[in-house]
Amino acid sequence: MKLAPRLSLLFVLTTSCATAQGPAAVAEAYAKALEEDRLSDAYALTTGLPEGEPGFRERYPDSTARRERAAVVRAGLGSLEARAPSLIVVSQEDTWRVVETRPGDEAKAALTRFLNAVEARDWEKAWSLLSAPLRSRYTPDRFREDFQREPLAKERLRRARLALRGNVKVTTADATFALGADRAVRLILEEGEYRVAAIE
Repeated sequence: MKLAPRLSLLFVLTTSCATAQGPAAVAEAYAKALEEDRLSDAYALTTGLPEGEPGFRERYPDSTARRERAAVVRAGLGSLEARAPSLIVVSQEDTWRVVETRPGDEAKAALTRFLNAVEARDWEKAWSLLSAPLRSRYTPDRFREDFQREPLAKERLRRARLALRGNVKVTTADATFALGADRAVRLILEEGEYRVAAIE
């Protein structure tokens, strides 16, 4: 039997809603699995760790650690957020609501934090806002040394600050601020947060 287009869409929506779990349900299931010492079930609800499930088990070696983590997770249920490039959805009054932002607002905020940290000579903070490849290449001290030795560093920061006033191109993976002459500031998304990848 062929369903009418509208009925077909309704069928897809209702069946997908029945099988998908929202963030609050996943968080609650995770907390409950921890409390009940079902660490494999809890780990299955995470994005995983580089060291795998054994590393996860090391984090929660006893019932006290597991209960404390479950309590912290439940305490955050009332202020859950779901994020994507140019989209934030928050839990409010027992429903989900879209936070009205302009595309690129989060990227601009991340770049502003980085520039402020560098200008304040807070090298630890600035280093923490770099992308993972840059963080693995530098330490906060080495980042400071390279910045202070680079003759164009201040000019690059000035241009990056000016780029904040312009448009930002946002994709599902990164955000780019044009500096002119094929130069740009590029931020990439890592675990839902923008990190500085290049100031060219």
